[in-house]
Amino acid sequence: MTKQSTFMPKYLNILHVTQSAGVAGGGVAKYIWDLDGWLHENKVAADVTSRVIACDTSGHADNTSATVLARKWPAFLGRTEIAQWLQQLEVKPNIIHIHGLRCYQNAQAAAWATRNKIPVVVTPHAQLMPFTMARNTLQKNIYDTLIERPMLSRANVVHFVSQVERHDSAYAQITANKSVVVPIGMNRAQWVDISPQIIDALDNTLNNTHPLIAFFGYLSYRKGLDLLIDALPAILARQPNARLVIAGGDSDNISSELQQRANTLGVSNNITWLPNITRAQARWLLERADCFALPSRAESFSIGILEALSLGTPVAASRESTWDTLQQQGFGFNCALTSHSVAQCILKVLDTDRDARQQQRASIAARIQSEFTWDICGAKMLDLYQQLLSQ
Repeated sequence: MTKQSTFMPKYLNILHVTQSAGVAGGGVAKYIWDLDGWLHENKVAADVTSRVIACDTSGHADNTSATVLARKWPAFLGRTEIAQWLQQLEVKPNIIHIHGLRCYQNAQAAAWATRNKIPVVVTPHAQLMPFTMARNTLQKNIYDTLIERPMLSRANVVHFVSQVERHDSAYAQITANKSVVVPIGMNRAQWVDISPQIIDALDNTLNNTHPLIAFFGYLSYRKGLDLLIDALPAILARQPNARLVIAGGDSDNISSELQQRANTLGVSNNITWLPNITRAQARWLLERADCFALPSRAESFSIGILEALSLGTPVAASRESTWDTLQQQGFGFNCALTSHSVAQCILKVLDTDRDARQQQRASIAARIQSEFTWDICGAKMLDLYQQLLSQ
């Protein structure tokens, strides 16, 4: 844990600004609510208040405690709803934390903070990574020139959640002297106890097969699921009883394309799809899996890998997943973004004696749980906020 700042403000009032604060907002929303929850529950920071405001483009924040403002696109020089809302607050925030880029409301909140001499923290959440920057490049270049680069230039801190994200991000010349890395914490309280009925149901579904390869997350081309399915024939050639479980919602509507890909390769019978998986089922899957696989093309920080490792499950993942030292730490293997490399890394895990893997699991889980709890990662963020106010 980082040493706490000696400066303690009379109060710390943090406003998190994001595009979507609902469950369907993905990893960004989960990060915000986990951090917000830790700040509220942390007894050391009794004078800390934290709230969330969202410009939700999809209506997914209905069941959260976030303040949701309508999305608007006024003239760049005009006042926006969020600026008016902030101006009317009786108690102004003394830290504004922007989550994500390319949402005009986020930029306007940052501009309002700068005018009012309020420190701004910007967390890009992978939106400066090469894969993301390569999409819609013309629109991004225009918008970034007008909005994002000035916001990053004015920000007090640009917060990355992994060393890989900081190293690979665009606009390094802007962020170099103001960037910090604080990873995401593991919220073990969210794991639901597993009932015998859940275990029995999933065991029957998967026929107690070994080895079991698991993917858990939303279905997306970015996650490299095409590479994972393409790797399966080579895996089955050496491990004919292997089964791949693909668990998670189909937010990008690619499940039918992936299933057709599996049919073409003749591996459909070795894949189980769990589109509506619960937290309890996810925990069971990650504990039960022999290998967690994520050949992602871009992540800021993979919570899926964090959750798998926290349960002791070894991982085969791309460097772009931001866990780039899996082999050096004894957590698994890093693969290149090719189906051949994905297959070879998964096979390295599966070819290890199963009893030896079981012995390694406790060590993996203990190390992750000692480094990535919210008591550690949240304290680092709290220290960052306090240092900004002390300046």
